[in-house]
Amino acid sequence: MNDRSVNKRWNMAEYAYHNVPLYRDRLRKMGTVWQELADRSEWDRLPVIEKNQIVEHADDLVSEEFVVDVALERLIHTHTSGSTGTFLDVYWNKEDMLHALLPLWVDRWKAAGIHARDRLCQFNTTLANDKVFEINGNTMIVSKDRLSPLYLEDTYRRIREFKPEWMILHPAMAFFLMEQARKMDLPAFESVRYVELTGEMAWEGLRAELESSWGCVVNMHYGTMEVQSIGYEEGGRYRLYDQTTYVEVLDDEGKEVGEGESGNIYVTSLHNRVMPFVRYGIGDVGRIQSERKDGKWQRYLVLEKARKNDRIRLEDGGSIPADVLLKPVEMVNGYYQNVVYQFQAVQKSASQMELFIVMDEEFGREKFMQLYRNVIQGTVVGDMDFAFAFSDGIRPHSDTGKIKWFVNEME
Repeated sequence: MNDRSVNKRWNMAEYAYHNVPLYRDRLRKMGTVWQELADRSEWDRLPVIEKNQIVEHADDLVSEEFVVDVALERLIHTHTSGSTGTFLDVYWNKEDMLHALLPLWVDRWKAAGIHARDRLCQFNTTLANDKVFEINGNTMIVSKDRLSPLYLEDTYRRIREFKPEWMILHPAMAFFLMEQARKMDLPAFESVRYVELTGEMAWEGLRAELESSWGCVVNMHYGTMEVQSIGYEEGGRYRLYDQTTYVEVLDDEGKEVGEGESGNIYVTSLHNRVMPFVRYGIGDVGRIQSERKDGKWQRYLVLEKARKNDRIRLEDGGSIPADVLLKPVEMVNGYYQNVVYQFQAVQKSASQMELFIVMDEEFGREKFMQLYRNVIQGTVVGDMDFAFAFSDGIRPHSDTGKIKWFVNEME
């Protein structure tokens, strides 16, 4: 990483600890004052922060410089998806967001000549006043409610009439839209020349199927509402935007892992001064690879769905990665607006698995159990006995504040 990027993250950290109450208090509780870090040589002395800690003290995350702007609604207001059961309001000023998104716009242009003025269709969880469609200038927003088979033909027709030049949607949603259109013999979106998948990793072969079916360029973007752009998919991994977001991979004790080793992903926004996120745990797991490219070092991020030691024990004595248990949940959340807030799987024996779920009660427990069984039955663990337990919350670990999504009680 070049000196400029290093200076930018230290500048943001210094700004946060001088202007944001939450970071100032956390440093003080550690018995550290900023002056001790003035030489900028001990980044790992800065505390990491988890989402649950930020949610509990969200008001203290706003910079004192922008408190009035937030109160008077002068800023860009977004929120996280709520996939962990809690929405987090996020604020940006326009200038900072433009800087954070610039590398992504460059990649969009290189991939398919996409410009900000091009007509965009994207899908949103909900729209105000129970709307199902909304057109703002050159952007069409479609409620995910309209992707059910009952409304699909009308939704498809309206999108075609809008003639979007590009689309942003989740992989699971793209797959469903493509498959249902095939079943109903609906025509492709001839006007679309670029599809950007985001929000989750696409399973193998999806991009090729989409490119073949829709006749356009398809690529993946990795980012969060908190920091915006993190990286752009390139060869099955993400080329990191080190000029906008600093990414580090840490173990469960908060220590940096070695090059190529798996760990928990933490990010630092180099631009959001309204709500600085410094060493913020985003809940994903991955590993960083560095390569020499065009005379410069380029960092890449390989995402993983589960920790490498999370494995399901089988009756024959073998084992498989535990992330197979997540696939049904990801599919449900991708299509049904993140109705599952928390999920934990506990292996009781080689033939028994207990699943703990926190979800939107309006969705229906029986419906979820049926969907889960339908998806899991085609996998290696499809013959296991699954017991479902629904609750209003899964208690996080007292030390880490995290929920270990897979627990093997056989070990």
